[in-house]
Amino acid sequence: MPIDSKRYPDNWKELALSVKKLVNYECQCCGKRCYKPGERPENQTRSEWTANILQVHHRDFNCFNNRSNNLIALCSACHLNVHRSRYSDVSPGQMSLF
Repeated sequence: MPIDSKRYPDNWKELALSVKKLVNYECQCCGKRCYKPGERPENQTRSEWTANILQVHHRDFNCFNNRSNNLIALCSACHLNVHRSRYSDVSPGQMSLF
């Protein structure tokens, strides 16, 4: 899902990367080991590979609050689950894809 870059600071990529490095590319919710930039197994489909990408989530759901204590690294499935009942229309059926 593309992000609206107007809602994030110019240094968002660097900020998100620092959060991911800090937790050694592991989901802070389920502990799943996710891929580092440039890692991509050849034997996986796009959906399998993207399920193992680490994303950075704002705990308070405010994209303008980029303090370190507000940012958490989550795998794609956990991130979808966090947003499922909040702002997204992701259904439980979509969650079963992961």
